[in-house]
Amino acid sequence: MSKRNISRCAIPVKRAKDNMIYVKVVNQNADFRRKFLINAYDKDSASKDLLPIYVGETVKDNDSLGAGEEKVYKIDVTDIKRKVVFEIVQERGGSGIGVSSKNKGPFNVEIRFK
Repeated sequence: MSKRNISRCAIPVKRAKDNMIYVKVVNQNADFRRKFLINAYDKDSASKDLLPIYVGETVKDNDSLGAGEEKVYKIDVTDIKRKVVFEIVQERGGSGIGVSSKNKGPFNVEIRFK
């Protein structure tokens, strides 16, 4: 039976640029590829309807990162008032993620696979 690891972080929309939140995801592991599902939803929503997550111009709900690779995901937060929850689900376990929200660059959050 496989282990499921779900990691979440809440991102305030007040720091959004042009109604978009930018999340940089980095695979710091030099040996393994990481496959994962990604979800984003309004923290205050009772129904937890998923928001579209873009890589470039393509909407994605799953992705993978090679060893040492990084990608930037965009989330449209036009109708969100307070916070968006960004969620990464690893089906085959993994050691979780590290989150840095004190970025001074173009990203709202940087997430690192351990």
